[in-house]
Amino acid sequence: MKKLLLAVALLASSCLMPALAQFKKLGGREGRAQVLLLGTFHFAYPNADIITTDKADQLDVTSPQSQRDIARITSQMATFKPTKIAVEVRPEKQARLDSLYQAYLEGRYELGVGEEYQLGFRLAKQLGHLRVYAIDTWGNLDAYQKPGSKEFEVREDKAAEMEKFWEYMQATVKTRHEAEQKLAGKHPQTLYQKIKEMNQPEAIRKRHENYFREAFQYEAQPYDYTGVDWYSASWFNRNLRIFRNIQRITESPDDRILVIYGAAHIGPLQQAVESSPYHELVPANKVLR
Repeated sequence: MKKLLLAVALLASSCLMPALAQFKKLGGREGRAQVLLLGTFHFAYPNADIITTDKADQLDVTSPQSQRDIARITSQMATFKPTKIAVEVRPEKQARLDSLYQAYLEGRYELGVGEEYQLGFRLAKQLGHLRVYAIDTWGNLDAYQKPGSKEFEVREDKAAEMEKFWEYMQATVKTRHEAEQKLAGKHPQTLYQKIKEMNQPEAIRKRHENYFREAFQYEAQPYDYTGVDWYSASWFNRNLRIFRNIQRITESPDDRILVIYGAAHIGPLQQAVESSPYHELVPANKVLR
């Protein structure tokens, strides 16, 4: 009986070796679900953030070069062997995401421009996944939001305060962003080069430190915490909620979850994954060769 149990154990161990070898090669340890955070720019340029862009001046993700780059990225992400792919779509839109993905599998849907489609759907189909997971959410803005509003609407008593804050943000953050974009324009990048650069440790660190700059230091009145509460605290709260959604789709230590998200989120999400007793971070730069 002992010999039989030993044989079964050895067989199970041999079956796990390829996956464990891959895990260890990418810097992981046994016993935790792996999470790979892939930071991207927003392919569809929705202009939903403080910084807006002119699509005409940006990379066209539908160009032949960009499509080759997207194929290259998905091919490299496939080497991670994800069991789940999560994207920046809110869970309440999961049914619509499922419907679009099913239509794509059946050849009834041409991929949308967004990274959730170009990267998420494309790779999920390649790997034979049944769905792509929606994990996005908002931060806690109860002190500023109208009670009961589904989309963010500023309370009347906070409207003037928020308008002044927004003007300040446009005058400071946007100016800095435009200077950075002008410098980057001197060294044009392909889509692959841009994504690869975004996922380097130093690039992640620099983006993360932005949340302790102008917005964090903003004070509506001397020594108050308007910038901390309105901008940075809600931002970190949002990312902790996103990580909670990552936890919710984690079903096994054998899970390998690929998270495709706006690059600004990678810093705080990375901290959450590294702090989690249930997860192990796989750095994207180890996979983007």
